[in-house]
Amino acid sequence: MAKKLSLQTINAKLDLLLKNQKKLMTEETEIESAEKKVLNQEEKELNALKQLKEIEEEIKKDVGLHPLKSFTLKDGARGVVGAFFGAVAHYTFIYGMKVAESIDVYRAGFLYLLTFAIGGIFLYATGFRKIKDPKLLKFLPMRLTVLYATSIIMSVIVLILFNPDFGKEFITSYKQVATVSLTAIIGACTADLIGKD
Repeated sequence: MAKKLSLQTINAKLDLLLKNQKKLMTEETEIESAEKKVLNQEEKELNALKQLKEIEEEIKKDVGLHPLKSFTLKDGARGVVGAFFGAVAHYTFIYGMKVAESIDVYRAGFLYLLTFAIGGIFLYATGFRKIKDPKLLKFLPMRLTVLYATSIIMSVIVLILFNPDFGKEFITSYKQVATVSLTAIIGACTADLIGKD
């Protein structure tokens, strides 16, 4: 009987041991499950942080003003001064008036187009070339048009100031503005880009 008791005791202890082992395995599974939940939660939080950073970068791009994106009164004044000095520097307007005498109206019209194209090339090569954002590149034609108009207006003003006969004959005036505006656009574009980032 003593042997039976010890077998019963052993069986009871084995049963208890199996119960404890099952309990430990259940607890271990629960711990692993909880760890997976924590890891999943951390991964979700990291993804959310990445998304927030991307959104922040987009907002910075949309909200932050690029110096070439805005066109202020100060920029306009800078363009006016640059166009004036471009037309007056080394008395290029005198040479422009002499050239205007020897060209026809078609060449003068071509000079207006050439002036616009050179202004565009100048602005792109010196200020807009580094810009990869297409949203900012759409401002190139607007800036160019304003600077082109500024250079034409300043060419007319310079010719009025220094040539008393300007404006008496339309065709002669048209050709003179065409020849002087080329140097004026270069001066306007140069002055516009001074101080830009």
